[in-house]
Amino acid sequence: MKTNSLIIGLMLMLCVQSSRAQIAVTYIPVQSLLGLSSNTEKALWADFKLQTNSFVSNLNMEFSAKWNFLRKKPVNYYAGPGWSMNPAYAFVDLPVVNGYFVDFGARIKPFGRVKNLQVVFEISPYVNATLNGGNLRTRLGIAWNFSKKDTAK
Repeated sequence: MKTNSLIIGLMLMLCVQSSRAQIAVTYIPVQSLLGLSSNTEKALWADFKLQTNSFVSNLNMEFSAKWNFLRKKPVNYYAGPGWSMNPAYAFVDLPVVNGYFVDFGARIKPFGRVKNLQVVFEISPYVNATLNGGNLRTRLGIAWNFSKKDTAK
């Protein structure tokens, strides 16, 4: 149960940190993921994804830290490790952590005048918590970076 408390504490700290920062909202329709990120134009940022269209018992969430290793006017390339979890599992004494992943992605800003609109593409190798299985995930979605200032370089 100590591991569950630690993970929930880390999750709350990430949410508080993201709420103080300028944020980005992402929607990835094929996997029904809704994302909330700190400012994706910064060198380092945090990302939280929630699987929608599912039962409460399957309320899968992902937390990750991202690093923009190449930032340009039309696109930011990033990478970062993270973990997948389901807090509902704590109530039935199941492990909260589902698995681990590394996201490699691009946030493309295709419209010059609408700099906060982003097309998101990610490749994300995933391994389950017991390290005996996994898959290679790909994601395509759209995001809006709520920024007070111009996000273009």
